Amino acid sequence: MKFKNIIKNLGANLLITLLGLVGSIILARSLGPSQRGIFAAIILIPTFLQYFVNFGLSSATIYFTAQSNSNKSSIWSNLIFIGCLQAFIGISTGYFIINFYLQKYGIAIIHYGNIYLFTIPFGLFGMYATYMLQGSLHFHTTNFLKCIVPVGYCIGIIWLRFQQALTIENLVYLQLVIQFNYTAIAVFFLHQILLNQFVFKVKVDLIYEMLEYGVRVWVGDVSQLINSRIDQFLIGGFLTSKDLGVYTVAVSVARFTGVFAEAISTIMLPLVTGKRLLQEKIAEILDFFKKYWLFSVIFHLAFALSLPIIIPLVFGSVYSESIIIGQVLTLGNLFFNAKTVLSGGILGMGFPAIMSYVEFFGMIILLLMSILLLRLHGLIGVSIAMVFSFFSQFVILLYLTSNKGITYKNLLFYNKNDFKENLKWLKNIPNYFK
Repeated sequence: MKFKNIIKNLGANLLITLLGLVGSIILARSLGPSQRGIFAAIILIPTFLQYFVNFGLSSATIYFTAQSNSNKSSIWSNLIFIGCLQAFIGISTGYFIINFYLQKYGIAIIHYGNIYLFTIPFGLFGMYATYMLQGSLHFHTTNFLKCIVPVGYCIGIIWLRFQQALTIENLVYLQLVIQFNYTAIAVFFLHQILLNQFVFKVKVDLIYEMLEYGVRVWVGDVSQLINSRIDQFLIGGFLTSKDLGVYTVAVSVARFTGVFAEAISTIMLPLVTGKRLLQEKIAEILDFFKKYWLFSVIFHLAFALSLPIIIPLVFGSVYSESIIIGQVLTLGNLFFNAKTVLSGGILGMGFPAIMSYVEFFGMIILLLMSILLLRLHGLIGVSIAMVFSFFSQFVILLYLTSNKGITYKNLLFYNKNDFKENLKWLKNIPNYFK
């Protein structure tokens, strides 16, 4: 049953990623590197703040909802109360940051950045509703909700392109409309499936429990967000908008490799959480990771070798500089995606602090190396810094998980039985669709 869910979740992630690539291709070809870079700079700060003010409650929502004795009504009441405070902090803080960060692009771009801040409350409440459904193992609904934003965004971009109205201003308003509809639909399904008898009642003791768990994850979440965005932040601040546009294309292509890791991690967290015994949790994690790792190595290498053909063909020759950057980032994503898979199990075991340590040290490494290499080698320097940071994070995670009974030998090395088990699983994949 769990692998059937993985396949279905993988299908949703593939759809989301492909739609994202289609949208990225249209934007890249229509706007050009410079305008594409400016739009990337506009959405950077609000996206970061949405996760910064989250305080780790996204992971806490899944964890507490997945527990067999959880009170869904109380969890949602607490999330509504906290989410309103988070939205206020995010918008207020973002106003000052955007006015400083985007000042070199002019008053109009600053105005669009301030408007985009209102995606923060929509994103928070939509995310909480979706994660409650995920924690309750309603993967069909979760996959549907995850597709709303990318489907709507892709359709909206195509429509604007045909109307010859694909401008930065219209893209900002398009995102607002889509995020609002996503939140409304997610909350509707949440109440229909889990909260038929919902009564708003805040439980202070549960807030403390959720925040206690969440804050331990939050340090890692923020560090992870910095790890995934600091490169674009530094490029947007110190280099040109054209450089940011070229780099954004490379990132969007390299991120395609994450669809498999995200599909597995999404299923792994609630399933591992639901196991009672520690050994059962460890066995579940090893089963997931073994089926992922060998395939991942082959896939990432093949994908990197294909980029000299894919990028000029799909995005245009003007983005030829993105090829080598995309290849370097794909190599780094081999370790980043492996960490993503393993993190789902670690969080399910109830050890969120481990991921915080990993992400925090990775953030320090990335900040130091990015600042140094950006000045010396520009875009390729930042890409190398990303690879080294992702590799370091994976190594640190392997070391810390070994203290919890999950050794690197059991994770990374295969024996004959492992190969036979993987082949048996691959042969049975068609049955998972039935």
